[in-house]
Formats: sequence, C-alpha cells, structure tokens
Amino acid sequence: MNPRRRTCLSAAAAAGAAALLAGCNALPPADLKPPRLAFADFRVEELGLNEIRFLLAVDTENPNDVEIPLRNIDFSLELLDRPFAEGRVLDREVTLPALGARTIPVQFSVPTSRLLRLLRSLRSVEPAQWSYRLSGSATWGWSGLPLRFDRRGDLEVLRELGELLRAPAPR
Repeated sequence: MNPRRRTCLSAAAAAGAAALLAGCNALPPADLKPPRLAFADFRVEELGLNEIRFLLAVDTENPNDVEIPLRNIDFSLELLDRPFAEGRVLDREVTLPALGARTIPVQFSVPTSRLLRLLRSLRSVEPAQWSYRLSGSATWGWSGLPLRFDRRGDLEVLRELGELLRAPAPR
C-alpha cells in the first residue's frame, strides 16, 4: 500500500474513532438515576375565559455525578387522579448540574372548564389523599434519546382550598 494512502486511511480511521467516542459521550450512562422533582413556587400568569396559564417553579435535584443535558421538556399535571394541565419549559435547553440542584420554570395551561370542575369536586368530595402527579419527558441533549420522569405526592394547598370552599359564607 502506498504511504500516502495509508496516511489518509489512518487519518480517516482516527476521525471515525473520535466521532464514535464523542457519540458515546452524547448518550446517558446506563446507571443514570432520574432527577428528583419538587414544587417550589406557583404564580398565575393569565386568567382567560377559555384558559388559565400559570407558572410552576420545579426544583430539580440531580443525584448523578454527570450533568444531565435536557431538551424538549414537557410536563403533565394530574390532580386527584385526573388530568389537569399540560406544561412546557420556557428554555429550549436545560442542563442539570452533576450532583447539584436547579429550579426550572414550567408554564402550564389548563382549560378554565377543567379548573371549575376541580373546584366543584373539592366542595363535594373529601378525598382520602389530595394527590398530584407530575410526569413528563425530555430528550438527552441532541441525541433524541427520550428520558421520562414522574413524581407523586400530596398537595396540602388543595386540602386548604377544599376546606375554604366548604366553609359557610360569612353573613
């Protein structure tokens, strides 16, 4: 084989190996643990006849020793085991720091009719648990590999709202 051709083939093989290794770094590790999620803050942004928009700050904690690059983050919020609102992260890309925390603002929208149904059910029903479920998905960086997350819990604020709605009106 001619030396010039051998040099070109070696350079091409090295470039291919470098691209393959870079591609491996673009994928999540096999033992990746899901980030922990918690509600941090809530603010109503827009009250409309057909839709209500609110901003929910979600505290995330990354238990992994690698950064988690996220894109295309979407959320679904269920209240009392019923679909309630759909949300999206305002930033196109979010990176969760390795072994760190970050607050992510999520904009949710809910049809006004759905909110009214929830308020009516709070007046008439005494749920054993005032549950919520925050679930969603994102992609790992530019890889397109989907990542799913899920958080369930009890919302004390719903319990307080239900008690307020059941209280007799002042005279």
